[in-house]
Amino acid sequence: MTNTSDPDQHHTGTGQTLPIRFTASGRDYARLWLRNLGLTLITLGLYLPFARAHRLRFFRQHTQVDGEALDFDGDGREMLRPHLLLCAVLLLYILIAHEMPLGAALLLLGALPFWPTLMLRSLRWRLAHTRWRGRRLAFHGDAAGARAVFLPAAAPLAVLLIGQALLAGPQAEFDDGGGWLMPALVSLALLALLALLPWLHARLSRYRHANFGLNADAGAGAGTGPAAQAERTGLDASVEPRHFYRLHGGVLAGLAGALLINLLFATWIDTLLAAAPVLTGLLLDMTLLLALRAWLVAGTQTLLWNHTRSAHYRFACHLPLSRLLLLSLKNLLLCVLTLGLYWPHAVVATTRLRLESITLSRLPGTN
Repeated sequence: MTNTSDPDQHHTGTGQTLPIRFTASGRDYARLWLRNLGLTLITLGLYLPFARAHRLRFFRQHTQVDGEALDFDGDGREMLRPHLLLCAVLLLYILIAHEMPLGAALLLLGALPFWPTLMLRSLRWRLAHTRWRGRRLAFHGDAAGARAVFLPAAAPLAVLLIGQALLAGPQAEFDDGGGWLMPALVSLALLALLALLPWLHARLSRYRHANFGLNADAGAGAGTGPAAQAERTGLDASVEPRHFYRLHGGVLAGLAGALLINLLFATWIDTLLAAAPVLTGLLLDMTLLLALRAWLVAGTQTLLWNHTRSAHYRFACHLPLSRLLLLSLKNLLLCVLTLGLYWPHAVVATTRLRLESITLSRLPGTN
C-alpha cells in the first residue's frame, strides 16, 4: 500500500481504504451506562428502549469511517410499543407457567411468529436512524424473508415446548407401556434444534448481510456519480452452512474436551476447588465460556465481513482469535477484581478491537 498525503488513507490496486476508528473511552461510557442502568431499574424496565437508543448514539458517534463519525438520531419511542408487548407476554408467561404449563407453552408458540417481525423492525430502526456523511443506512430485508430464516425450527420447537409442558403438568401420568414416548419426542426435538442451530445461524447471517444498505444522498448538492446512488450489500455464495457447522463444531469440541479433562483429572480439580470452590469453579467455567465465545465471534465476524460487498465498496476483516481471547480474559479478571465496575471499560475495549479489525475499501471510479 502507498500512503497519500493523508496518513489515514491508503490506495491499493483495488481502490482507496477508508479506515475505521473507535474513539470512545471507558470513562465516558461508564457515566452513560450507570445512568441507563439506574433509570432502567427505577422504571422497572420501561426505560430500556430509551437506554438502548442512548447507547447506540454513543457508539455511533464515536465510530469514525474515513475520519467522519457516524450519527444516530433515534430516541427509543418507536421501540417502546414492541418492548411493552414483549414485557406483557413475558409477565403473563411467568404468571401461568406453574399452574398452566400447557397454556404457557401455547402462549409462547403464539408469540413466536411475531419474533421475526420484531427483529426486522429493530434492524430497520437501528440502521434508518444511522447516518454517515449525511446519508442514512438502511436495511432492505422484508418480513417474509425474516420468517423464512426461522421456519425450519418451527416444528421441533413446537414439539419441545408442548412436550415439556405435558411432562411438567398433570397430563404427565402416562401408562407404563407408553411412558417413554413423550420424553423420547422431547429429546429428539432438542437434538433436532441443536443440529439446526448452525444452519439457522447461516441463514440469519445471509439474511442480514445481503440486505444492508446506504441510501442515496438526499442533500441539496447531491452528485450524480455512483456514490450518490443507493448501495446494497451482498454476501458471496461461497459462504455456506458448512462453515457455520465447523464453527459450532469447534464449540462442541471445546465443551467435550472440558468434560473429558474433568473426568480424567477429577482428583486434581477437586483439590483445586477445595480452597475456594464457588469462586474457583465460577472462574474456570467463565474462562471456558469466554474461550468458546471468542472462537465463535472471531470466526463468524471474519467469515462474514470478508465475503460482504456492494457495487462500489469492499469489506475485509482480520480479527485474531488470540487477541480477542486475551482481551476477554483480561476483561473477566478486571471485572472480578472491581466487582463489575470495569464492565463499561471492557465493552469499549472489545468494541474497539472488533470494529478496527474491519477494513472498508472504496473501489476505483467511485466518487
